[in-house]
Amino acid sequence: MSVRIEDYDDIVARINRKYEGSLQRGNEIEHVERIPTGSLELDAAMGGGIPQGRWSRFYGGYSSGKTIRALLTAKHAQDLGLTVAYYNMEKQYDPEFAERNIGLKTKELTVVQGATVEEIGEKAEALFGVVHLHIFDSCSIAVSEDELNADIRDWRPGITARAWGKVFRRLNERFDQRENTIMLIDQVRVNFKTGAEDPAGGKIFDHQASMTVSFKRGSWLWRNENGWLDDKAKQEKGPSGQAEPAGIEVKARIEKSRVCRPLRTATMRFDLDKLEFDNMFELVKAAKHYGLIEVRGTSHYYYNGERVGQSDKALREFLSDVEMAEKVKETVWMHQRR
Repeated sequence: MSVRIEDYDDIVARINRKYEGSLQRGNEIEHVERIPTGSLELDAAMGGGIPQGRWSRFYGGYSSGKTIRALLTAKHAQDLGLTVAYYNMEKQYDPEFAERNIGLKTKELTVVQGATVEEIGEKAEALFGVVHLHIFDSCSIAVSEDELNADIRDWRPGITARAWGKVFRRLNERFDQRENTIMLIDQVRVNFKTGAEDPAGGKIFDHQASMTVSFKRGSWLWRNENGWLDDKAKQEKGPSGQAEPAGIEVKARIEKSRVCRPLRTATMRFDLDKLEFDNMFELVKAAKHYGLIEVRGTSHYYYNGERVGQSDKALREFLSDVEMAEKVKETVWMHQRR
């Protein structure tokens, strides 16, 4: 059959009449918008944040910051006027923590209960038409109905992963690339042969997600004389006589992405007392790294040739100004777009 270019417009029009405008030119597809995560460094690594109209995946060990970062993303989604559903498969959702520490508008948040893969899939399918952002936390804790209905002595490896595959294929057919966004949160298991931490969900998660981010716990942090988290500060002991860290370092890496450059990294610090991330730590790092703040000697800081101060405290106070903070963020985005 020969190619008749002159018939192109007629053929495209016929297909679009039957399949509701499913054929478009490449430049007619809308640019992928982003939902900020609340972390300057992580957003920069992601190319701006969580891609709207796509599936994203966070995986990592326990206490590696996945859920808190996902909830912070939900908070920013609400700020953008988007509706959010949180699928509480681990049964750990706390409304007081979500509102006080995260800043979520809990009255506007849909919390979806359920622990079976099929039930979660059925509810998500119905909610796609009324909710923008869907956070599944966590996929590895959900169980398939086939496994529940089997004898407790039966061993059926991979049955839950297959159930998720069935749900994902069904959801993807109803997924709206302009209106819906999905965040999958997954745990890890230790590979006994290599010692590596592998995500538990199975290959279907890798194939489905446009962006996959791994989270790992880093070093313990202590509070220095200024009250900031520091990996070199003196270790303080609690009433038990043992050292009690004030915070923990969280490392994230873009393992796979179709929407940004892969293998970029981010390092964040989480305050265990305040139950929040130290955003000023990331702001200071970015200002130094991109040359917005010039460092002379050991701790003499300058901006546009003018002296800011001689201590980290002076630099933090300088960057706490809203206009300066925005200049740092603009500098970060300018470099990331290159």
